[in-house]
Amino acid sequence: MRTLLVLLILALTLPAAAYSQLRAANGTLSIREGRGLVQLDARGSMTWRLNGRLTVTDPRPFDSKRAVVYGAGKTIYRNAKTTVYQGKNVRFRLGGARFVIRMEGKAIYLSAIARGTGTLDGLGDPSQNVFYDGVWSLNDEPYHSLPDDPTPFELAAPTTG
Repeated sequence: MRTLLVLLILALTLPAAAYSQLRAANGTLSIREGRGLVQLDARGSMTWRLNGRLTVTDPRPFDSKRAVVYGAGKTIYRNAKTTVYQGKNVRFRLGGARFVIRMEGKAIYLSAIARGTGTLDGLGDPSQNVFYDGVWSLNDEPYHSLPDDPTPFELAAPTTG
């Protein structure tokens, strides 16, 4: 009987261990004092703050996971999946579900532990007297200035090897 129990436990745990190795691990993204555009299509935990416009698209709007947004002066419901928030000091958090986010503005602060893809585009322009458009760090790398051209990135744990 014990042998059968041990075999049953092994039969259940080995596929689970193999599956966990196949899943992509979360990466980290941090943005400080951003000015420009941040787009993110990811699943994970995120907290953000900005002055400007936040567009949140929830691919599964009728599940129990919702974006929590505070401080929006104006809210526009485009359809069942997409909501636009505008204002100063708009704060939000997401957890566990997949969301598509588009942020346009300044004073962008972001902390994300997630996996997915994104694009950054800073608004630094010396001819307009904008010399600083914020910094970003992907997967605990040193902080860099936000790129001046749209720059795609993948939010996932770095590969080791």
